Amino acid sequence: MQISRKLNLYDIESLYDSLGTDPEIRLPISMSHGGGLGVDAALAQFIVTWARAYETPVLHLYAPTVQAITHISQVAKSAAGFFALIMSSEIHTENHDVVDRREALLAIKPLVEAMFEGDIRNTSSSKGARPTAINLFCINHAKREFIKPFYYDHSSPSVQPESWFSGLIANSSALMTARKDRASLLKAGLPELGSVLWELIDNADQHAVTDVSGNKYRKALRGASIKLNRITRQDALGYSDREPELARFILRHFLRSEVLDFLEISVIDSGPGLARRWLTAKEGRPVKSLEELNLDEELTATVDCFTKHVTSKPDPARSGMGLHNALQALNKLEAYVRVRTGRLSLNQAFQGRSGIMEFEPSARGTKQVLAAAEGTVFTICIPVS
Repeated sequence: MQISRKLNLYDIESLYDSLGTDPEIRLPISMSHGGGLGVDAALAQFIVTWARAYETPVLHLYAPTVQAITHISQVAKSAAGFFALIMSSEIHTENHDVVDRREALLAIKPLVEAMFEGDIRNTSSSKGARPTAINLFCINHAKREFIKPFYYDHSSPSVQPESWFSGLIANSSALMTARKDRASLLKAGLPELGSVLWELIDNADQHAVTDVSGNKYRKALRGASIKLNRITRQDALGYSDREPELARFILRHFLRSEVLDFLEISVIDSGPGLARRWLTAKEGRPVKSLEELNLDEELTATVDCFTKHVTSKPDPARSGMGLHNALQALNKLEAYVRVRTGRLSLNQAFQGRSGIMEFEPSARGTKQVLAAAEGTVFTICIPVS
């Protein structure tokens, strides 16, 4: 399976139709995305789904044997490339030689070390002196699984406090742009942004590490990608047919400028997905396949995850407020969010309305039946100019 350098979200969805036909995947070193929010995150989720569809998934490099290690270190700088290197069982060169897995892991060790230490400048690709994205991922069973940007007390790892995540976003955005006006715009929403990221990382920590039977995945990842991005008015108009809510959300933020800068935060995990995890807890038995559910049941279960005091957490002290609280923070930010989980792609634009906000995703996400994806991706968009 060959991945194009130019992909949008709909191209990625079409890749699911090919699952089961090819255990090899080829990724370019860099992507020139064809538009849409969270494209790299969506591709990373597809990579997880692809890898779990085969006994021996193979990452096939666009590089001869002598350049393989250099190529691997470059591929790993995107979220999708990093996921492919971790989730694949074998890595082959362009001329079909097998790359020693230990050598491959040594090639990405500096990147993994940067993630663990919180050296955010060196966790992704750079454009000149500044990174174009900050990628922070935890790898199941890794020696340094519990990375410092997300966890403290590594003898008994615990998710960092909520205020910590506001600082993480502030530091990330400051690294990616020199424009102080953008930084000031972000600063006004940092408490809410930190709250959202904290809730989503905490949720992934509890629900994405193990399968529905409680067994820790042998290969799994969880974490976040933070980036500053830009969209034109013309790009926004292009969404009007397939994603009118997203188009309206973007267009109402355009003033005199023909371009809009925005902060994009994607939280990605390779867990069982929202509906299966929630129904497993509710029914007291593992829901091992979405085939056990019709689409309405899956949608109801997914939306229930955002309801106040509804929880699948084993610790009663954590009272089921996580995703509900995230919604309230997103509303304050007047953000746009897309959730891809199971067979659903749900999206909602928040208007900053008063009162308690409920998760009321748009009709597009609720009516379109998609192929089942592994894990969950939250992509959040906040305009900053």
